[in-house]
Amino acid sequence: MEVTKILKEKGVVGAGGAGFPTYAKLKKEGILSYIVNGIECEPLLWVTKEILKRFPEKVAMGLAALKNYTNSKEAFIAVKSKYKHLFGNLEEFIQSENLDIRIFYAGDFYPAGDEQILVYEITGKVVPPGGIPLMVGAVVNNVETVYNVYNALFEGKPVTEKFITVSGDIEKPVTVKVPIGMKISSILEQFEIEYEKKVIIDGGPIMGKIISKDDVITKTSGGILVFEKKHPVVSKKMTPIEQILRKARTCCIQCRYCTDQCPRYLLGHEIEPHKIMISLAFNLEEKFLKSALICSECGVCEMYSCPQGLSPRRVNQYLKGLFAKKGVKYSAEKKEYSARQNRDLRKIPTSRLLTRMSLDKYEKEPEFIDEKLKTDEVKIYTKQHIGAKAIPVVQRGDKVNEGDVLAKVEENLLGADIHASIPGIVTDVTEDFVIIKREEKL
Repeated sequence: MEVTKILKEKGVVGAGGAGFPTYAKLKKEGILSYIVNGIECEPLLWVTKEILKRFPEKVAMGLAALKNYTNSKEAFIAVKSKYKHLFGNLEEFIQSENLDIRIFYAGDFYPAGDEQILVYEITGKVVPPGGIPLMVGAVVNNVETVYNVYNALFEGKPVTEKFITVSGDIEKPVTVKVPIGMKISSILEQFEIEYEKKVIIDGGPIMGKIISKDDVITKTSGGILVFEKKHPVVSKKMTPIEQILRKARTCCIQCRYCTDQCPRYLLGHEIEPHKIMISLAFNLEEKFLKSALICSECGVCEMYSCPQGLSPRRVNQYLKGLFAKKGVKYSAEKKEYSARQNRDLRKIPTSRLLTRMSLDKYEKEPEFIDEKLKTDEVKIYTKQHIGAKAIPVVQRGDKVNEGDVLAKVEENLLGADIHASIPGIVTDVTEDFVIIKREEKL
């Protein structure tokens, strides 16, 4: 069977981002560099490090299969050099199998794992603003995505589970495998983590979003972080947008630190956050406001750079929403870009970012739980990816096993199929989700 068909039917999508269907990235010509991103961009998360440490053969063989299928000229697995001691088994496996794969050791700066920054660090090519790596001959997949590629191609296993780091203001952080659709509260309760009076974040502390205890794990979940409401990470996220906009209009001193340390500006992109802030206040040229569309939302500006405690990232998110409603898209001014000369001098050391965000005391290696958590019920969404919703193919009362198809995406549409993550009985079906309960619990 065609590789792309297998990956679509097994539900493989980007596990570390927006959930772009993996098969749609695979071109049989034009790919020079196939890159596996093993750099956990945000602090406190350990999923990719654990997968590379414990399942190096799956990542390496998955990458080799993708490289061969796409006829890529070179292949890389990128990791931070400070964690080199964790990946001895990966290096040994690549050498023992004589695989044409290189390990790229990146510096310890934020956001080293940003897709476009990683492409530049490895290839020296700048992806145009608003563009994708394929425009410069590169493809990037997250480590867990390639782990899932291996499972699909070599073991015939669909995506039914997710590795999750549970960390933050808790006594014992862990990294564990959980069924997709498992409720957040159920995970926290199994580890006896108190969360009722705290805030739960899905993803990393900077780019992650605040969620409810009743939300569930999806294919793109990256972590569950728990913090007190007063923590700076939380207060930034909870500040009302009206207050953020008011402060932006009145308190920005045009120091331009947000611009001079913006990772995308340093790549040569036409984004200058300080000009966005002043344009918002004085209705200056709209082109400055439109540059918000190419903000990567990495959070350097609000978490590290601004001496006034403003939030250019939240302002950019707000402007993106306005332009989306108007149907406005960004158009790059040039075809080729080059990084700014002082880029290397303005990289943000992760250690300094951790201190600035009051996260340094939480940055420790979590315990790895080598057994998948169990749950009696899952709620599995039919859209956990970019593209079309999967259409349910089961009905209430159907008995399913783990791995059975619950919903399918039409052949000519972008998307990926959805599968049962536990065995049981389908108790509810809508166009948006399927609920399964273990049979013995009914």
